[in-house]
Amino acid sequence: MNGQNILPIDFIVKTTAIQNYPEKQFDSRAVDSLNRMLEDADGAGYKTHVVSAYRSVSYQQGLFERKTDKYLAEGMTQEQAEQKAGTWVARPGASEHNLGLAVDIVSGDWYTYNNDLTAEFENTELFGWLEENAHKYGFILRYPEGKTEITGIEYEPWHYRYVGTEHATAITEQGICLEEYLRFSPSWG
Repeated sequence: MNGQNILPIDFIVKTTAIQNYPEKQFDSRAVDSLNRMLEDADGAGYKTHVVSAYRSVSYQQGLFERKTDKYLAEGMTQEQAEQKAGTWVARPGASEHNLGLAVDIVSGDWYTYNNDLTAEFENTELFGWLEENAHKYGFILRYPEGKTEITGIEYEPWHYRYVGTEHATAITEQGICLEEYLRFSPSWG
């Protein structure tokens, strides 16, 4: 998902509650993989916290409007504010969270020392574990550092997307982003 690939208005995804997070939902076809990844990270001593998973399009609209308002308050024009907001928060219908296959994961104590999701998450031990292991569960770091020109989204070390183990392994081993993989992979689909 990105700004060039918008979900149809009638898109429906079947979701299931994430284990230990009854208020958070994930695509039912992939929730077991997410649950295993979270359990294994916790079991390895890396306490996890799921910040966000499935989001409705209306919830996404609110997030986008709040981020836009932040930039408007800094003196940007509406167009500038929306453009800047779009590099941090996907427009409604363009977020992978609307798809149900994206999850934002941080350390269990992240909010003890931080008040937002920031790139500094990459300095945590949990990030190191996810970097080494997420692909084994079918997940990729969706918006890697240095790929903003391709993805249209700023680096988000907390944002993981389920693509299946075969694709996740290939993407991770090649050090590419999903857009690059889709461009060159005949096996996607």
